[in-house]
Amino acid sequence: WDDLILKYARKYRLDARFLKSIMAAESEFNPKAISPAGARGLMQVMPVTAEGMGVPSRKLLDPEYGLKAGAAYIQRLFKTSWRLFHLQGVRYTDAPHWVMQRVIAAYHAGPKFLTRTRWFASTRAYVRKVVLFYHSKVTDLRRPTGVALDLPSFSEAVAPSGVLH
Repeated sequence: WDDLILKYARKYRLDARFLKSIMAAESEFNPKAISPAGARGLMQVMPVTAEGMGVPSRKLLDPEYGLKAGAAYIQRLFKTSWRLFHLQGVRYTDAPHWVMQRVIAAYHAGPKFLTRTRWFASTRAYVRKVVLFYHSKVTDLRRPTGVALDLPSFSEAVAPSGVLH
């Protein structure tokens, strides 16, 4: 899925490894995954969320559309974070680790978790899982020779031992 991940990371100015980390946590790279709550596809996007991102919900099991919906939603969460936390002028890929954690929590439990100080135990575990995937070989990106990757500073900013004290 790396070509699609890179495509939508570039389109939405996101960290490709971050997208792949969420994909790993959400669906374990299964494009046909459907959660008990109704989330679908590689990024486990809810149908109503997909529609809000301009992606027909009936197409969420198609990897292209599922990844597009998930990436668009993550970008929306970043945009909201930038407004809430006054981060204008900072690239999404240079977000402070606490913002990245809030975006992960909001992806899991809803946008209200961008500002909540208390998270569900399942949300805390999910954030840890995504960050661990981010730092693991699971989310290494394979690419054709000669194609440069713009890897962000998030990998430097968040050490696995320093997550969610």
